[in-house]
Amino acid sequence: KLILYIAFPFILGGCNDWLSVSPENNINEKELFAKEAGYQVALNGVYKTMAEASLYGQEMIYGAIEVLGHSYDSYAIYAPYSYIYDNNYTDSKVKDIFEAIWSKTYTAIANCNNLIENIKNEDPSNFADGEMGKNLILGEAYALRGFLHFDILRLFAPSKRADDGKNYIPYYERYKSTYEPHATVDQVLEKIKTDLLKAKDLVAPFDTLQEHKNWLQDQYRFDGGKMGGASNEKYTDNLFYAYRGYRMNYYAIVATLARVYSWSDNLKEAYDAALEVIKQDQYFDFVSAASFSEDHKLREELIFGLSNQKLVENYLIFLPQGSVDITGPGTFYVDYDQVEWDPWDENEDARFLTFLSKRSYYYYSLKYTSQTGSKLGEDLIPMIRISEMYYIASEYLYKNNQPDEAFKMIDKVRNARGILNAPIKDNIYDEESFEEELTKEVHKDLMAEGQAFYWYKKFDLKFSRRTIFVIPTPDNENIN
Repeated sequence: KLILYIAFPFILGGCNDWLSVSPENNINEKELFAKEAGYQVALNGVYKTMAEASLYGQEMIYGAIEVLGHSYDSYAIYAPYSYIYDNNYTDSKVKDIFEAIWSKTYTAIANCNNLIENIKNEDPSNFADGEMGKNLILGEAYALRGFLHFDILRLFAPSKRADDGKNYIPYYERYKSTYEPHATVDQVLEKIKTDLLKAKDLVAPFDTLQEHKNWLQDQYRFDGGKMGGASNEKYTDNLFYAYRGYRMNYYAIVATLARVYSWSDNLKEAYDAALEVIKQDQYFDFVSAASFSEDHKLREELIFGLSNQKLVENYLIFLPQGSVDITGPGTFYVDYDQVEWDPWDENEDARFLTFLSKRSYYYYSLKYTSQTGSKLGEDLIPMIRISEMYYIASEYLYKNNQPDEAFKMIDKVRNARGILNAPIKDNIYDEESFEEELTKEVHKDLMAEGQAFYWYKKFDLKFSRRTIFVIPTPDNENIN
């Protein structure tokens, strides 16, 4: 019999009682799925796996993926990150990093498939909220399966612009499958879309109810009503339904669809999905620059995030240490030339002024450091941000003869960051310059959030002649 290893119920936002079920470390599968709480624990385990350092707790957010995007000065990083920067993917330690990303991701996918296989024929009467409660869990599992396959595709396969029609990654839809043939980029993208659209329909009846929609407000979706005051008490006593920002909620699924359509060059569909999220500005809106110092993650702008209680602790090893700048794996000093931030004349951009700190002549990101004032959100890993929806929408508008509307989308973000006197249109002359400027904006706004590399890759904006955007398939490709 399969034994599932669950170290502890998934903890979100520092809320130790997020889920009241505390199973033993080793649980028989039949016993686990005997009750609704078991499905909840299994789903939470996928999120917990995703938040580990080998995935979105480090490498897929501010680690290897940002090195691939040349976010950091190469002189200050040591091996294996220096090898990743130089596209040396044959080094054994580099292989270890990408093998861990591949294996951990497909393990999480296998756990999604196990959950789906067990729950899809479950009687809705076994769930407190009947069909809606069952479908919420099932929908999130489908969403995570699509989300995880998508990031493996973006990393280990070419972009649509560079697609050669070859087979690159397998798509696992069956739990007990030990082998699936590698598929083409288009084939994988279609399966991802199918999973996400199915997830969207399953989750919608829960998240789009007005009563439940209120739980998407910032003080509830990430903070659980901890902002203070009687009016901020939890809407729900069921903690599984709380903290929707840490889960694949309806708008997180729609935002992921916007990403997938954008990557697929289905720009109209990408625009429509992005706009659906943008219109929910009562839940996802830009944060005032005045509060930046107490909220490094800008929680109000986040549609989806993960939680890792050691996020700040783990990030510290990449920052300047004492009188020595370079220790261990090196220091993640921001390459402001790559993103075209000029530290000598930059006087408006709040992201530069507030979210970067300086040592000697070099800058590093404060995004994952300890905050002044409120500690809420220090565990939060940004996964999808509202500004990305504006960038996705702008591409469709520009490439469909609506440049002024496209510029408004980008300037909306720039204005929110304090840039009021430098409209983006001043830097754009044609489609090529639009793609370059848009990617620079992505790099600035999503610094250390693991997205810039994919935009360089999407537009084939190489860093040098030796740029290799497709990471080689790991030696341990088959998971058994």
